Order: sequence, then C-alpha cells, then structure tokens
Amino acid sequence: MSSTLPLRTVGGLLLGLLATSATAQDVNYWNIQYGPVGQLLGGQVIASSRDLTATFYNPGGLALEEGSTFLLSTESFQVELYSLTPSTSIDLFETSSTRFGAAPSLVAGALPRGWLGERTRLAWSFLTRQQLKVRLGERRVDPFDLPGGRSATELYLDQEVNESWAGLTASRALSETLGIGLTWYGIYRGQRSRNELNLQAVSAEQAALTGLGITDFSYHHFRTLAKVGVAWERGGLRFGLNVTTPSLPFFGSGKAGYTLSLAGVDADGNGIPEPPVLQSQTEEQLDVTYKSSWAIGGGVAWYRGPTRWHMSAEWFAPVDRFTVVDLRVGDSEQQIRLSQELESVINVGLGVEHEFDGDLAVYGAALTDFSASVGDPDVNVAVSNWNLYHLSSGVKFRFAGSRFTLGATVSFGSKQRPLPTPIPPESLPGSGLDSSLDVSYRRVVVLLGFLFGDAR
Repeated sequence: MSSTLPLRTVGGLLLGLLATSATAQDVNYWNIQYGPVGQLLGGQVIASSRDLTATFYNPGGLALEEGSTFLLSTESFQVELYSLTPSTSIDLFETSSTRFGAAPSLVAGALPRGWLGERTRLAWSFLTRQQLKVRLGERRVDPFDLPGGRSATELYLDQEVNESWAGLTASRALSETLGIGLTWYGIYRGQRSRNELNLQAVSAEQAALTGLGITDFSYHHFRTLAKVGVAWERGGLRFGLNVTTPSLPFFGSGKAGYTLSLAGVDADGNGIPEPPVLQSQTEEQLDVTYKSSWAIGGGVAWYRGPTRWHMSAEWFAPVDRFTVVDLRVGDSEQQIRLSQELESVINVGLGVEHEFDGDLAVYGAALTDFSASVGDPDVNVAVSNWNLYHLSSGVKFRFAGSRFTLGATVSFGSKQRPLPTPIPPESLPGSGLDSSLDVSYRRVVVLLGFLFGDAR
C-alpha cells in the first residue's frame, strides 16, 4: 500500500490540531487588563491609577488615594476566534476555533489604616495573569481515498494554563504629591498539555499503515517577584514609573510522557515498509524551571477640564532560552521538552476619558501588544507569536453611591508561524509536518465592572 496519500493527510490533520494549541497568550504582556476603569483605558493608567488597581499598575499611586477599600472586577466575558490558513497545499482538518468564557479578573482590598502610620497604605490583591482551558477532539472514519480499503483517524488536544498572582502592597506618601510603593507577589503557574494523533489504514490488498504520536506534559511551579512604583502629581499632570523584577523560583514538579509508534510506513517509496518503530516513556517528579523578565513602565496623564489623556509605555527584557521540563526517551539521547525563550519588546498605548458630569463619563483606548515569542518551533511552552492590537471603549456611571462601568475591548492580530510536532517530520516524509500556518486571532471582551467606594 502506498503511504503517500495517507502521509499527506496525516500532515494536514496534525497541522490543524497543533494550530489550535497556539492559544496561550502568555507571551503577550498587555493582553489582560484590570479594574473597571483600567480595562476601558486599556491599562494605560501607570500614571493615573489611584484605586486598588494601583497594586498592579503602580503601587506608588495607592498612597495618594483617599477612598475605596474594596474593588471587584470579575464580570467580564470574552469570545476568542482563531482562524487558520495553510501556507502549503495541504488541506486543514480544522480551520477555526471559538472559545467563550469569563475573562481573567482582579480582586483587591485595603488593610486597616494606621498599621504603619497614616501616610502608609496597605492592601492585598489576587489576580489572574494567564488563563486558558481548551479541549478539542475529532474522529474521522475513512478520511483517506483508499478504494476497497478502510481508514480511521483520531485527533485530540487538551491544554490548560493558569497563572495566578497573590500580592501584598505597601505604599507610602512622601508628600501630598509624591508616593512610592511595592507589591510583593507570590505566583503559582500550572500547565497541562496533551497532543495526540492516531491513524489506522488498511488497503484492499490488506496492507496496513498505523501511526500514533502522543506528547503529554503537566507541571506546577511556584515563584515570587516584586513590583516597585513611583507616582507624582501636580495640578493637571500625573506621572508614574514602575519596575517589575524577574521572578525567583521556589519549587515545582512535573511529569511527562511520550509515545511514538509507526508501522507499515514506506518512507523511501520502494514498496517495502520500514521496520516498525515504538518509543514510549513516562516520568514523574521531574524538575521544573520557569523564568520571567525585567520590565520597566512609564506613563503620563494630563487632566484638562473634563477630558483626561492617559499614555503609557513598557519595556520587557529578553529571557534566554530555558527548559521548563524535559523527558529523556529510554537510553537514547533523544529528549522531549517544553522550553521557553523571550525577545525584548516595547508596548505603547493611549487612552482618553471625557466626563460629562459627575455621574457619566466615556472612555476609549488603543494600544499595541507585541509578542515576545522568538517564533522557533523548539520553543513550545507558548507558541502564539502574533502581535496583538487592542481597542476599547465604554462608559462609567454612578448609581446608589457606587460606580459601574460598561464597555468592550476588541483585540486582533495575525502572523505566520512554524509548528512543533510530536511526530518528527523525518519519520513521515512527504507529510508536510515541517510546514507553517498563517494564524489569525480575534477576541471580544464585554465587561460590566463594579467599583465600591469613593475613589475616582
């Protein structure tokens, strides 16, 4: 049985499967924003944040605030759409994927005043920095054109990523116009990823072709980092600066599994199948490493009558390539690993708000969100290498002593990217496993925010 047609089909199916795994956005640093007003302004509040979102954006601004003791911003919902276009003649099994669910959130509260003096504010916060949960599966009967034969394929992707930050903030007013602060975060990151491709084909002449490829990783990791901020204001101007340190590891553990099974493959087309291949390995209690970069952000806010302009920029340092978790297959030198490497990026944004009266204001913002991915298929913790652009708008209104916000954010981006594969391309020549895809990303976030207290 000639394997040419099945191998091409395998390549198309696996490309479709792997493309959907490119959903983790943890190489886009400005993809998630916090707070009812912060979301409408696209996070361009490094200079102006004075409520409890300052615990994240600029801890120095918290000491200059005189109101809110509790902030809740969890009622946000998002729809994400991924569309895929092959850069080769291979037809994709899946051309789009849509996900609907709650958007990541921030919950924060102020600790009692006076613990460290009247000029010092203390607060706690808990936020979600990364969040992804997706399970995709597909089964096809007779996907191959085999007259008189039978075939079947199964494809599965199961991926989940969660990174949560819990922080304590201390912010002190050095004067009526200058505040400094620090938030110390403890971070938990957990990730689970499983890719599986299974194919079976039997020709009318009873020749058989089978292939199975599985990669299965899961790990958890704890680390810590600090965020330092300085805020200054005078008249209608506000300035802000923040610095985020690289993270320091505490501990972590992972497990990994890998299976590759091939039989009946005629790699060189001479009509004689190659010897069967079977590689399988599972390990637990593996060492885990995870790193993050330096970041320096700055912003300015200009209050001119009822209109306020907010501008921010943030630079993220590169991170050299490191292995998160790896697995050595048997006694060979072959290693199956999750790895990461990050480029340096700078993001900029502009937000504007206009207050019609004390009870109604409108907002709008535009910002870049460049990917730090190096675009290498060997760097596979997060493989979303497309740059994003975010546009947001909405309104804030007051009711019964509390403020509410209603708005939406639209995000979009696209780029061609190479693909990692659990089956080495050289094992299935002619399958197209070394091809790439043009990936298009769209997201809409609808938010209803609540801010309890008297802060602006």
